[in-house]
Amino acid sequence: MSSIKLNKLILQDIGNHKLLFVVLVMLVLSAMAVVEFTHQNRQLTIQQDKLFQQRDALEMEWRNLLVEQRALSEHSRVEEIAQLQLQMVRPTGQQDIVVDEP
Repeated sequence: MSSIKLNKLILQDIGNHKLLFVVLVMLVLSAMAVVEFTHQNRQLTIQQDKLFQQRDALEMEWRNLLVEQRALSEHSRVEEIAQLQLQMVRPTGQQDIVVDEP
């Protein structure tokens, strides 16, 4: 019986202090919203850091590819490959042929 009276007393007290109860509920909801937004902010910050790291890795790979491209396209390297792999030689002055455009 005392629990029934206690429940009734709690409901009456809430009814008498409606404004205070509404403020309490809003305070709890506001606190939960702050926790949720803080969590989302941290998750987005972590994701941003991962994307920055990925960007930095891609930039470094791009720079390495540019250096490799420059090294592969050097004139001396092309000439060496032509001589060693294709057995090509520079023509001498007597072997030069001049072609005039009409």
